[in-house]
Amino acid sequence: MEDGTPGAVIDVALFRLRRIWSRPLRARKAADPQRPVQMSNVMVVHAVHKLSLDVAEVTVGAVAEQLDVDPSTASRLVNDAIGAGLVTREESEVDARRARLVLSAPGRRVLEAVVRYRRAYLDGLMAGWDRADREAFARLLTRFAEAATARPADSAALDRLIAEALEGGGALEGGGTDTPVASGTVPAPGDPVAPPPGTRSGTVPDGGTADPARGAATRP
Repeated sequence: MEDGTPGAVIDVALFRLRRIWSRPLRARKAADPQRPVQMSNVMVVHAVHKLSLDVAEVTVGAVAEQLDVDPSTASRLVNDAIGAGLVTREESEVDARRARLVLSAPGRRVLEAVVRYRRAYLDGLMAGWDRADREAFARLLTRFAEAATARPADSAALDRLIAEALEGGGALEGGGTDTPVASGTVPAPGDPVAPPPGTRSGTVPDGGTADPARGAATRP
């Protein structure tokens, strides 16, 4: 397997970024201070805000699509955010049989605080970069994100490849020798990881055990 190609380098970098960026989403230890809100609540706040810019009414189903989770998981996450006072459920103005989701005043304030923190953090990371490098990085990263959105990874194909690897079948890329992979083996940095049950590929499950940018939270 070649490690010096642009794709391989990007793969490793994205794996490292996922671990760093999802760190605030991880469940805390019992001895740690209690969070004012759960990060899964923030993910819902981001989703409701993003969707409200594009659709007339935000529904639980739309949140499920935005977060790339199952409808039942989205329903639980939305109910948690409502219980935290960050989101409200109102009667639809289009169809009285359904409800629409709206950010509460505390929800809007939390969104503003999170966005302000994240952007200040990113500015700090690039503090030593010149303006041209920052602009080029922003442009290329946006282009990369748009391409990934337009052509999402095929999770079914990945599942098949992992199943073949577990069975010891299929030649390794680059002419390597087939080696059975033991169940539970921890993948090396940069290797694809199968999503946990109950989530779709690329999501960050409740409590931060998983990965807007769908981003979000779709990291928030």
